[in-house]
Amino acid sequence: MTCLYVPPVPEAAGIARRWAAPLLRLLPDAVRDPVVLVVSELVTNAVAADAAAGATEDIEVELVVDPAGRHVALAVTDASDRPLPLPPAEVAADQDSGRGLLLLDALAHDHGWAPRCGGSGKCVWALFRCTPAQRCSPPPSERMECAGA
Repeated sequence: MTCLYVPPVPEAAGIARRWAAPLLRLLPDAVRDPVVLVVSELVTNAVAADAAAGATEDIEVELVVDPAGRHVALAVTDASDRPLPLPPAEVAADQDSGRGLLLLDALAHDHGWAPRCGGSGKCVWALFRCTPAQRCSPPPSERMECAGA
């Protein structure tokens, strides 16, 4: 398990993206790129949810690469108790936002959300499966612990 704590500020998505990409550098592009994109989208959503809830506590981003190489799991927590909405049916081409949940639907093999244990907020998770031909398990020396931004 590797995790990052970032403040709920507009720069958080970029911080999380720059943190996740090198951690997943040994994975095939077909696995790494969707994970990094969804990290960015979910952190962007968490920043917006925290702002709407008036929260200032850090957002937790957690990445787990299955040691058996079968999947990569991502979890992002925020302070909002509001359920994860359904993705929009469509987004206007000139609209600046609203595509994050569509990307989550398109790129993750499975995803969902759950209330945060032991407090207010929720955890949004995504699972990215690896095919037998893809190497999705970094060597043990590549595993890290939680870090702050």
